[in-house]
Amino acid sequence: MLTIMTAEARRAAKQQLLADLQDGYSVPETRARASIPWHPATIYRLRQRLQTDPALALADRRHGHPVKLRGEVRDWLVAFCQAAAHTPSHAVQAALQERFGLLVSISQLNRVRAALGLSSRRRGEKAGNRLDRGTTI
Repeated sequence: MLTIMTAEARRAAKQQLLADLQDGYSVPETRARASIPWHPATIYRLRQRLQTDPALALADRRHGHPVKLRGEVRDWLVAFCQAAAHTPSHAVQAALQERFGLLVSISQLNRVRAALGLSSRRRGEKAGNRLDRGTTI
């Protein structure tokens, strides 16, 4: 069973792990005491970071792409997609670029729309299978 942790829970687990390392527990002991299954290499890196720069040891230091769709942009996207639910993503992409000067890939738009329940497709519908409302089979 996969459990999704909140950022706060992960940070608390990391704080406990760092506290154990500061208290002198070895990496295997720290790993055994941890509330989540940390990889040993991760614990060694955290221990090294704790020794070299304790102030930054708790920082996530992600190298991923910055989140583009938050705040005012996300609020606009929700309102726009709720008002015109079946607008294709390429049209939403163009509207985002026109309004905010922000270029977001269509795949990213599709992921965000799906996560927010704002998909442009009707349930069970695949791309290219839409029929005009007046057409019968």
